[in-house]
Formats: sequence, structure tokens, C-alpha cells
Amino acid sequence: MSCSRISELEALASSLVKGATMELYLTPKPGLVDRADNGSHPDLSFPIMECSIGYVSDYLFEIVNSLANGEPFSCQKVIGMCAEQRLLDRLGTNTHKGFIFLSGMLLIARWHAASSEEQAIRATLSALSASFFKAGDDQSTNGQQARKRYNAGGIVLESINGFPCVFDEAVPAFRNAMLKHGNVEMASFSMLARLMQTVEDTTTLHRAGIEGLVRVKRDGQLLEKVLANGDDYLAYLGELNRDYIRMNMTIGGVADMLGVSFGHLIACGELTEGSFEIGAVSTSSGPVC
Repeated sequence: MSCSRISELEALASSLVKGATMELYLTPKPGLVDRADNGSHPDLSFPIMECSIGYVSDYLFEIVNSLANGEPFSCQKVIGMCAEQRLLDRLGTNTHKGFIFLSGMLLIARWHAASSEEQAIRATLSALSASFFKAGDDQSTNGQQARKRYNAGGIVLESINGFPCVFDEAVPAFRNAMLKHGNVEMASFSMLARLMQTVEDTTTLHRAGIEGLVRVKRDGQLLEKVLANGDDYLAYLGELNRDYIRMNMTIGGVADMLGVSFGHLIACGELTEGSFEIGAVSTSSGPVC
């Protein structure tokens, strides 16, 4: 057992936790919890989401230990299900349910991949995901119901295809925006814009149907144009957030993929946690942990 391999996996786990934190801090985001408000989630708050990230961290390092101890994939699946239940029991909601699956699968794929090259990791991720869903482990959830109702691929197809929204869309958008603007915040919102256009978000489908998903894709295109033109993207995002709250619409799948994208960039050394201003957060109560 190579200590360097375990250290690399621990570093990736830490990067993914930081990625989830950066996603939460990025403000404003339409329909999502951030430093400004709870978006379209009356059951959530900034402190709850911070606590949730703490539980995600515990989970990811449980996965690291399981892999380092040579345990089979079935053990990591149990760890993931326990983590989801822990969030529900302690926070009263599933908060980072999608991120738990995505980040855990990326860690497992990194461990089993033939090399650290992106192509090898994605190929392993695809194979593991195909095996996971073939075994019927896609539980009856809002996402599963939305996929069935709208014949959508959602997180299933995204995983089986090796996270194309991360590696083919979000990360290149970040890199291109950094080359053009040299501004981490703008590059982060460029990732958000690409993900709004490309993620088949079942949380959006569940709440707002096909019309909602079409709206999100169109809004992502407009956000991309606003950023490219150097216009006031923060004002535009604030306007979108008000619209999404009014429509009770959210983009939880986009948020999960954004967190994974941040995590990947941190792991690659292209981004550091706190690269954009975090600022003050006003909350009515402290964390519920």
C-alpha cells in the first residue's frame, strides 16, 4: 500500500470539501443558498449548509479509509447511504445528497484508475457508475421520479459518461474566463453559466418541469453573454434569484456539479479556497450542528 497514493486521495477529499464550501460562498446564485439568502429553500440556511459540509467531510474521509483498507465497492456504497441518512437525521433535510454521490464516486474512481490522468479517471468513473446503476441502486427519490417522468438522464447519465459537465464544460469555461479576465469571481460565474446550460437538473424538473429547465438553460446563456460583454453580472444574478424564488425554482444539480468543479480545480492547483471575497454573513441563528 503506497502512502503517496493515500496522501493523494486525502488531498482530493480535502479539495472536494473546499469545493463544496466555495460553491456555498459564491454569491449571488439563482434559487440556491448563499451568503445573501436561502434562495428557494425555506428549509435551509447558510449555517445548515455549513454544518452539512462538515458531515460531507467526515463522509469523504470515511471513503478514503475504506479504500486504503482494501474494502470492496459495496462497503463504500454503504458508507454513502449512511452519510445521506445522517444528514437527514441531524439536519432534517438531504442538503448535499447529490454532492455526496458525485464526490464519493470521483474519489473511488481516482483510487481504482490505472493512472492519475483525467482520461483514466473518467473511464473508471464511467465503469463504476454503470455497475452502480445496473445493480438497481438508484433509489426512489425526487430525482429518480423526475428522470422517469421526463425521460431524463440526470445524474445517472452524467456519471456513466464520466462527468462531462465538469470536465468538458465547467472546467474549460473557468480556464478560458481566467485567460480572458484574470478574475476568479467572473471565472466562477462562467462555470455556473455553463452548468446552467448543460446540466439536466432533476431538481429543476421536479419543481418546474420542462419549462423550468428550458428557462434555466436560457438564463445560463444570457449570463454567459453578460459576463462576456463585461456587464453587471451581479445585478443580473440578483434578478434571476428573485425570479427563481417567486417561481419556487432551484438548480440543486447545478450546485452539486459546481462544487465538484471547484474541487477538481483546487486539486489541480489552479484555485485556492477563499480566492474570492467571502464577506460577512448575516444569520438569525448560529449553526445547528
